[in-house]
Amino acid sequence: MQITSVVNQKGGVGKTSLSVGAAAALAEQGRRVLLVDLDPQGHATTEFLGLPEAPNGRPSLPMALSKMWKGPVEELVVPHQRCNVGRGGCLDVVPTAPGMFDLVRRLDQFRIPGWELARVLQFANYDHVIIDCPPALDLLTNNALAATHGVIVPVQPDRTSVRALRLLREQIGHLEELINRPPVLYYGLVPGLYRRPMTGYAEAAMRELHAMGIQVLPHIPTGVVVNEAASRGLPVTTFAPHSTQASAMHQIAQVLEGYRRRAPAADVPTPSDEFVFEDFITDVAGARNRNDTGARKGLYDLMPKRTRR
Repeated sequence: MQITSVVNQKGGVGKTSLSVGAAAALAEQGRRVLLVDLDPQGHATTEFLGLPEAPNGRPSLPMALSKMWKGPVEELVVPHQRCNVGRGGCLDVVPTAPGMFDLVRRLDQFRIPGWELARVLQFANYDHVIIDCPPALDLLTNNALAATHGVIVPVQPDRTSVRALRLLREQIGHLEELINRPPVLYYGLVPGLYRRPMTGYAEAAMRELHAMGIQVLPHIPTGVVVNEAASRGLPVTTFAPHSTQASAMHQIAQVLEGYRRRAPAADVPTPSDEFVFEDFITDVAGARNRNDTGARKGLYDLMPKRTRR
């Protein structure tokens, strides 16, 4: 199973459209694909694929990442039924949920940073997992980078993207050292959100991006077709299969398929030595309710507890 993170802490670079398009292109090529919407804004789920958020009270990504729920990843998945899927393929989605905005605070309690998503995904049965990361170098992005084999970085042909790429490389290097994982592969840069022909400024920025030593994948220029596809809850590869944007997505998908199974997965630490507050309260509350009577009974009922599965 190849895990790819689409990541850039700089917002507005076409990250979600690239995540959705690459995932759909792989599915159309007959691959089993899981798209994980790790961005709390949830644009991949709601705006691009027309899917609902995970409802309250049901298993969700924030519950799984904070260990409030420990079931299989298949119970988090929603299939996208309107993608032109190739024979043997599928496009499944782990959708966003309301608790995603509060998740960073909850993840801060764990002693080993960044491994929660890897634990959720480690027994998934897919050819490819595509993670749409938030536009930030935060704990959610660290989770994606810990779990991933490699990254695709959407960029714009301007100098702010050059600086953002340098910061991202520093972040990845720091995380690799912190959690002692194999090097993250850079599958490539995807320039997008620009108009043709390029200006002199954009061409100069592209030369700087080429000089970073990461291969540059097919460009995805600005086009109304991407917005029109999203408004209908369809990937651009399904809505406009002969467009420039769809062609680029399929070429990027072929690059990802070429990298599949080349990189070893990082070893996921066992959680046995982690202290989890909710588990502790659950155990204490159970003991109190079995042994106490009168006013002390139910003393811990209002504390945050984890449902045992």
